[in-house]
Amino acid sequence: MKLQYILLFATLIPLLTNIYIAKYLHDIRESGKCKDTDSELVTFYYDFYILSVVILVVSLIGVFIAFAKYTNISNHKNTMKLTDLFMSNSKLIEVFGFVFGAGLVKIVYDLKSDAGCKGIDPSMASNIYYYGIFGLVVSVLNIMNIDYYKYFV
Repeated sequence: MKLQYILLFATLIPLLTNIYIAKYLHDIRESGKCKDTDSELVTFYYDFYILSVVILVVSLIGVFIAFAKYTNISNHKNTMKLTDLFMSNSKLIEVFGFVFGAGLVKIVYDLKSDAGCKGIDPSMASNIYYYGIFGLVVSVLNIMNIDYYKYFV
């Protein structure tokens, strides 16, 4: 499989997930019944997911431009520097992702259990909640260096 298709697929998954989460948080913010439930925290996460959608769209455009301009981008020296930067700080990035994911799970749990917010997109809330729980488990396994993926191959 070509590298550009792998990068495209790897960029589309977080893009679609972040759009889904931003849509749910937008519905919560627009609801008149949920104004009391952690409004500052919901606003922070909503703004973060909107910003991440913009960054992912720009990176998706960058992937298309890079592969149109360069035929062998995987061996480019700046690509290797960027890869080394992420690989050398992978545990820090994973801990940050764990903390942020735990905050999202807490918000969705609070919104699901709030009487006024319970009826707003309940299936979206459940999907985000279980997706977040699964992400937290994967993050803990990655932080502890447990090779869970070998059981799926």
